[in-house]
Amino acid sequence: MAVIGNQGHPALINSFTQSTRPTLPQVLTLAIPTLGDFTPDLVRSDHAPFWKNGLGAVLVTDTANFRNPHYHQPTDTLETLDREFFLGSAQIIINAVTTLLQGND
Repeated sequence: MAVIGNQGHPALINSFTQSTRPTLPQVLTLAIPTLGDFTPDLVRSDHAPFWKNGLGAVLVTDTANFRNPHYHQPTDTLETLDREFFLGSAQIIINAVTTLLQGND
């Protein structure tokens, strides 16, 4: 799982690093210093408009396009999903949101 944020909002990224557990998928984080001037591929999702308006946001990806040969193919069905990874990723997001709501950054 990968979490990409901007350096201006470290609490968002930190909430994901604090949310991992040994039984959950590994989380890799990246805080980028600019709005994608040097890394345009990192601002191709819904988080980019928030960054451009000075609001904190992160791109959370399960990296399926690198892990699953069925990604966005006709064979991309429930049967080809890694359910354990999916559930673990969902739990990390729940944990991160809980951390943010509790102010434990």
